[in-house]
Amino acid sequence: MNQHFQNELSIVVNKFPNLAVKSLGQEIYLRGILDVPNDNGDIVGSFLIEIHSVEKFPYRFPKLYEVGGEIPVHPDWHKYNDNSCCLTVEPDELIICRHGITLSYFIESIAIPYFANQLYRKAEGKYFNEYPHGYQGLYVFYAELFNNKDISVWLEYLKRTFSGKKAMRNDKCYCASGKKFKYCHMKTEEKLRVLGRTRILNDIQDIITSMR
Repeated sequence: MNQHFQNELSIVVNKFPNLAVKSLGQEIYLRGILDVPNDNGDIVGSFLIEIHSVEKFPYRFPKLYEVGGEIPVHPDWHKYNDNSCCLTVEPDELIICRHGITLSYFIESIAIPYFANQLYRKAEGKYFNEYPHGYQGLYVFYAELFNNKDISVWLEYLKRTFSGKKAMRNDKCYCASGKKFKYCHMKTEEKLRVLGRTRILNDIQDIITSMR
């Protein structure tokens, strides 16, 4: 049992009284109703969920399951056959969790927005914002991260990031935007270093292969 996960359970059930600690054999997990509020604090939807620990928590998301059947089991609905929820692309998760997350943060900032987006799709027929599945989702993630859709430009920026030569905060950014580096690609470089050169190159190769 992940000790970080177990230590936070009492905090979570006090904050979310409709969630309860359950056990199955050696496993301890959360199960119950998660309410989704709107901007005014009014409850606009509720989902029966389970949250299970993973070995790498708090540096990875726990597993979130929608077990009440409100969301169809289909990749287009970001829900898998085992009722687990697809929350984002993996590199985005790694960046979010780079300093570790709390279970309360996960529920408030990841799980509730996920279910709010499901309610939005039911009402509007589309998601408010999402990453597509598979390598297309990776492409969209990196295009947003690099602020450029050209993979050759990604490779150029990647080479520069890991060259050992750091741009100064007040230098003009190398992307030719005319902005200072600190207002342009500095945060991009910080996130790239979290992911690591090898992982990013592997992701880019997978994206290129999927486009053939």
